[in-house]
Amino acid sequence: MPRKKTYHDIDPEEAMQALSFLKNEPNFKKYIEMMEALREEVIRQLQIKEVVDSTNRHYMLCGKLEAIDEELDTFYKL
Repeated sequence: MPRKKTYHDIDPEEAMQALSFLKNEPNFKKYIEMMEALREEVIRQLQIKEVVDSTNRHYMLCGKLEAIDEELDTFYKL
């Protein structure tokens, strides 16, 4: 399979291996806790009337939530 042209060379397998080494590190666990708390905060913000009424803010926060979820999914798969 041809590789995508990128501006940097990062081996995805090497990056995942590095993350898996960090998996049990206390500071990394704290980072995961922080990301989970941020996720909960975004979910709370999505329920605020002003956000519900503003299409742009709603879509922005939905995108933010999706990005956080994708990052957390990567960490949970380690």
